Amino acid sequence: MLTRYVKIIGLIAALSVFSGCGTFSSQRETMLDRNWGTSLEATKQSQILNPEAGKNLDPVVGLDGQAAAASMESYRKGFIKKEKQQAQKMEFTLGSSKR
Repeated sequence: MLTRYVKIIGLIAALSVFSGCGTFSSQRETMLDRNWGTSLEATKQSQILNPEAGKNLDPVVGLDGQAAAASMESYRKGFIKKEKQQAQKMEFTLGSSKR
């Protein structure tokens, strides 16, 4: 009788372990799944279009120094924690709102 219970418990434990490893067909596709390999493909296509691009040592034209500094300063200020913000008061009413 005891060995029967041990076998049943072992079977239930084994099924529980194996069911955790299974996947369901209803699993949704994530954003990462949809874009997997996009960067690699873009790089590969760029190298196919211009294989000599790595030999060009000219600096990249972009923002001037002052504009870049202002942009970075604004970016860094976004991470500074603001002083204590007042917690918003929330009220919940259960049942009648008459007093």
